[in-house]
Amino acid sequence: MRRTDMNTGRVMGRLAPWVVGVLALAALWVWADRLLPGGDQAGMVVLGPGDCDLNLHACTVELPSGQKVSLDLQPRPMPTLQPLEVRLDLGGLDPEWVELDLAGVEMYMGFNRSRLERVAPGSYRGQTILPVCASEAMTWAATVLPGGVQEQAEVQFRFVTRR
Repeated sequence: MRRTDMNTGRVMGRLAPWVVGVLALAALWVWADRLLPGGDQAGMVVLGPGDCDLNLHACTVELPSGQKVSLDLQPRPMPTLQPLEVRLDLGGLDPEWVELDLAGVEMYMGFNRSRLERVAPGSYRGQTILPVCASEAMTWAATVLPGGVQEQAEVQFRFVTRR
């Protein structure tokens, strides 16, 4: 083996862990808005489980614009792998339809988005199902998407389910 081949091999051997580390950091940076709660929700109002418990009653939040948004999921407490009735009231907002995006906060639980139909101005109904989680308790984020557009989301309700 020639001397230049040996030097190249040593340099590559020393460089490889650094390259892998930099690539891992770059991947985390790119996905940070998906991995960190609230990373992609700069102006969004987040109502946490300590502020209102959807397992006990409907939750209402006032947006900075003054509009009130109310979410109700039934039956209570919320079961997994069974249909949940969704009732959403958007106050002064009245899009043609709304999607409710359910995402695991601690763990990615797959794409889970349900379309809610308008039953009256600002009032929407539909159904969804929560997947079962391996852990004893799971925190969920229910994000209201007017017209199914993520950029128009202004409110997120968080709640905990237990097995």
